[in-house]
Amino acid sequence: MKKKLLSAALAALMIFTLSACGRGPANQVHSASDMAGRVVGVLDGSLSEAYMTAFGRASEIRTYGDPGALAAGLRGGEIDCALVSSEDAGAVVRSGLTTLSAPFADDDYAIPVSVENRLMIENLESAMVYLRASGELRAIIDRWESGGGTGEYEPEDGYEPVTVAISADVYPYAFFDENGNLAGIEVDVARALSHRLELEPVFNTVSPDILLYMAESGKTAFAIGRIASDPNNGAVAFTSSYLHSTQLIVVRK
Repeated sequence: MKKKLLSAALAALMIFTLSACGRGPANQVHSASDMAGRVVGVLDGSLSEAYMTAFGRASEIRTYGDPGALAAGLRGGEIDCALVSSEDAGAVVRSGLTTLSAPFADDDYAIPVSVENRLMIENLESAMVYLRASGELRAIIDRWESGGGTGEYEPEDGYEPVTVAISADVYPYAFFDENGNLAGIEVDVARALSHRLELEPVFNTVSPDILLYMAESGKTAFAIGRIASDPNNGAVAFTSSYLHSTQLIVVRK
């Protein structure tokens, strides 16, 4: 009888051990604030990596080459949680994983222009509508998310210069490449809009905290740099969004 009980106990222990295998430690991340000091996984070159670099307080950011590897790293305990875009979440969230209900970020980024410059805001919005309808706006973002480079937006002779305030601080939004050239999603968006309006953008790189002021004061024709549209700001008018980003936190169940 004792042998049977012992065998049953050992069998139960083996089943429990096998069922727990690969789950990793218990989840400790229940909100964005819990990410502070944690090891966070992201997909290499993704906008999620840019978000963590710019806004996160993780102790370490680990990059993974594909969603399967990211999911395995989270399940196995290599990382405490993962940050992914809503588009990538379906490929990452697999058995034993889930997303938190509250997103890390849910932003619409737009271009502010001084309310005194109505012609500029109307022209920019017209160009934005065209870029969206033609698919070029989506193509710009896709090129950078896939590790590609800039599009062809060289100004032609006779294009009028226009000042653009930008913060070159985060890849792949806006940054200086290895050759010291300004590049990124927002650089290409500004160039594409300007090209559509037969303008030549002259970039003025400034600190992110004064971008909105530059537009409000009219010290620049327009500004771009992950500025969330704010209908309550009476000093500027905003274009429609050039980029919507929903970032989700993936954790172990």
